[in-house]
Amino acid sequence: MSLHSRRHADWWGAGLLESRPADAPWAIARSTVTYGQLRTQVSSLCHTLRSYGIGAGHTVALQGARSFTQMWALFALWSCGAQVMLMGPGLRGRELGTLLDRCRPQYHLSFDAPGWAAGTFHDECEVLVRRLKGGRPAETPYCLVQFTSGSTGVAKAIGRTPESVTTELGRFRAIGGMPRPGEKALLLAPPEHSFGLIGGLLHAMNTGAVPVFARDTGPRAVLDACRVHDVEAVLGAPGHFAGLASWPGDAPDSPDAPASLDAQASSAGSARGGVPSLPRLRMAISAGDVLVRQISTRFAERFGVRIGQAYGTTETGIIAVDTAGVYGPGTVGVPAPGVRVRLVSGELQVRLPGSPYLAPEEPPARFLADGGRDPGGWLCTRDLVEVDRSGALRLLGRLDPPADRQVLTAGATQRQVSDRTVVRRLDRDGFFAH
Repeated sequence: MSLHSRRHADWWGAGLLESRPADAPWAIARSTVTYGQLRTQVSSLCHTLRSYGIGAGHTVALQGARSFTQMWALFALWSCGAQVMLMGPGLRGRELGTLLDRCRPQYHLSFDAPGWAAGTFHDECEVLVRRLKGGRPAETPYCLVQFTSGSTGVAKAIGRTPESVTTELGRFRAIGGMPRPGEKALLLAPPEHSFGLIGGLLHAMNTGAVPVFARDTGPRAVLDACRVHDVEAVLGAPGHFAGLASWPGDAPDSPDAPASLDAQASSAGSARGGVPSLPRLRMAISAGDVLVRQISTRFAERFGVRIGQAYGTTETGIIAVDTAGVYGPGTVGVPAPGVRVRLVSGELQVRLPGSPYLAPEEPPARFLADGGRDPGGWLCTRDLVEVDRSGALRLLGRLDPPADRQVLTAGATQRQVSDRTVVRRLDRDGFFAH
């Protein structure tokens, strides 16, 4: 399909928005949003963005406060046929400038909300739209561009085609133990990360689960959200579970946290150290970093649920999952359905249909192409792995040294935004305010 031939009614993910009844809950934060409200918001935003020139084949960077507004904008841009570059709110300075200068998006949409801080979630927020000087239209079939963590250098831009995203959604559906229809899943993994977006938000929409978002990712807010909304699944990172495992239950983790949970904890606390019980909690999955045994053990003692693990990379998407935590820390489960892996001198490599990188790689290349007419090849994860007798992958270490993040993020502000030629703001009704 041509980059410029998509229509609002037939974009690749329309079924995610249209398949549920209008009154079915789509997501929960401070308020509950139904699928009918989701469709209305996305349609309104799509119409407004089109009226300001954003359409099929255009490139748009999304960055800012995590919110329903951010997600509505993502779906609206996809339904317009735009290529979306999803950036984390923490990107700044030289690193942000480098990414924008390399990717050259035509527009930059940022999100802001009163009281915003890292890890917070807002139902709705203000949208700032900038048209960027020197931006280039999409030259690839990618609908989504994400960025590596940059833990071993400057973050790289990774492209995902509609086929790649839908294939990964099929894999998550086939993995036993993932959030089920009607279950409420608390999503702590950020949507700019592959697991948070595809394994969290899009998987929930694909299966009929209901995403829940806590007001922030501190242990008090997470426990509050779990109890108030009867959460059955929690998807997060090791840091989230470390906070839950160590939270004392009788001391606030932030000065402005509501006092209601203290009263609930005193009356509903179990034998597990006074921490509120979570009787509906069925599963917990950690992704994004190494889960240490002490955190896993302490969490299981307190909440009666073992932490499972999801392992993948931005380039490959999901590689392996242990949803029930049966293998324990260090072992991340067996490869997901349809994922082909191999070990070369102890390094895990994953089969891909083509290079995931937007720009040519500098040596040594991570993607090893087969050559010839077949664009396929193997992605070097740089992870040292061994396979146990059950076929599960055990992580042993990394081949790449960590980068100095302070050097990468400090310094010069990026040039493209300073060269902006158009600035408009969206009001709460989805219209631009001058």
